[in-house]
Amino acid sequence: MPAEGGVIATFVEPSTAAAAMLSLRERGFKVRALMPAAYPDVIAAVGKPRSRLDLVTLPGALLGVGLGILLTAGTSLAWPLVTGGKPIVSWPPFLIVTFEVAVLVGSLVNLVAVAVGTWRGGRRSAFPAAGPFPSDRIAVHAAGDELAVAERLLRSAGAVEVSRVA
Repeated sequence: MPAEGGVIATFVEPSTAAAAMLSLRERGFKVRALMPAAYPDVIAAVGKPRSRLDLVTLPGALLGVGLGILLTAGTSLAWPLVTGGKPIVSWPPFLIVTFEVAVLVGSLVNLVAVAVGTWRGGRRSAFPAAGPFPSDRIAVHAAGDELAVAERLLRSAGAVEVSRVA
């Protein structure tokens, strides 16, 4: 889905960018943001639902716990080496390996889910290429019918730069 034309403004403060985005959304504009860090107020102002990635990662980590238990207990039972009269299956040392396998499998499942979600999303140009932005600023893109209203609103909200894109 190629990015559509509209107005791009840059902000220094996340709170002013979020306030501008909320007022733009109230007037029916579609807004997007490009930012150097994940500012919670700007993310909330975009209005997108929370990612469902954690619904995939938690089962992956639980699968990793199961695989870690199978790996440690299965290996100990396959090669029963009695050391100092201790039991063959001893859970305290197995917890370390189980935790590490859970983290490994959970992160790999997360990586696959992110790759599949990116591939299915098809966002080749989600934000218009309007030139380089300073790396410490938040860029807000507004698309809609009345771009002059969006320009005025962004300027009055405290935007450093405002420009139209095709």
